[in-house]
Amino acid sequence: MQLCKVTGTIVSSRKAAALSDGKLLIVHPIDPTGSIVGDMDMLAIDPGHGAGVDDVVLVAKEGSVVRQLMGRDDVPANVIILGVVDDWSAEA
Repeated sequence: MQLCKVTGTIVSSRKAAALSDGKLLIVHPIDPTGSIVGDMDMLAIDPGHGAGVDDVVLVAKEGSVVRQLMGRDDVPANVIILGVVDDWSAEA
């Protein structure tokens, strides 16, 4: 699992039926202080948590987790939003 910040949304007029139950978002990893880490954005599916741009989210990066949480074996995704983070703390 990894903390990420939602940096954008994906809007499509058509998408695979297996993705129809979720919203597609662009997320970027952050460190415990909330700073962006690296230069790799990821495409994540939000199965109904209501995440949006600038939210901090907890994501899992494993296809089997996506399939289990979406309740389908045919979801063509490997990053899923597990929840929207309200607050966190980390010691230096």
